[in-house]
Amino acid sequence: MTAAIELDNLTKTYGDLIAVDRVSLRVAEGQVFGFMGHNGAGKTTTIRMLLGLTRPTGGSARVLGRDVVADSLAVRGLCGFLPASYGLPRDMPALDFLAYVGAMFGLSRAEATARGRGLLELFDLGAVAGKALGGFSTGMAQKVGLAQALIGRPRVLFLDEPTSGLDPLGRHHFLTHIRGLAREQGVTVLFSTHILGDVESICEQVAIMHHGRLIACGGLQALKAEHRAATMDDLYLDLVQGAA
Repeated sequence: MTAAIELDNLTKTYGDLIAVDRVSLRVAEGQVFGFMGHNGAGKTTTIRMLLGLTRPTGGSARVLGRDVVADSLAVRGLCGFLPASYGLPRDMPALDFLAYVGAMFGLSRAEATARGRGLLELFDLGAVAGKALGGFSTGMAQKVGLAQALIGRPRVLFLDEPTSGLDPLGRHHFLTHIRGLAREQGVTVLFSTHILGDVESICEQVAIMHHGRLIACGGLQALKAEHRAATMDDLYLDLVQGAA
């Protein structure tokens, strides 16, 4: 299968700290790929390098065949990103905010507004399209964050801890939508999380980071069989404790 994301010995250091240590992996197009690890494992730094938001110290990476350093603007134009910590403008209405983000992707005001309204409806937020974002609950704000990541109709979607603020029903709806994006629209999703159950529910391929290093990568079921792990929790603990 064609690779949407390719890392080759990707490395990032900050002085003596090695945040990402020679990571190599590939993510096939149209896959929901689980990117796992505890807080501080190097997941967010890796995503920021893939989006051209921070420069690698060593190695290389490509997204949809484009070098993340040489073609960083082109990469960002093809991708959507929901960061782990996403500060919404509190005084701006939800629809105005999405129209603003759409304009950054080169959409006309009319098209950006239409797409924004459609996304708000999709996430059951149509009734509050004109409401200021400061009045939104955590779950509502997370849905707006996903909507802004989708408004440019990305071919690759980077999600960093996207379900951490959602209740069980909201998490179910969110994961169902992400699965549909991959299956029905061919969107590639890099799903970064430490919530192991989410990975098990929608990902077939996974990578596990620990202290900046890639300690496992492959098919989820194959890794569980190899390590005789009944659950995702068992697999993760076995791998992380073995790498300590």
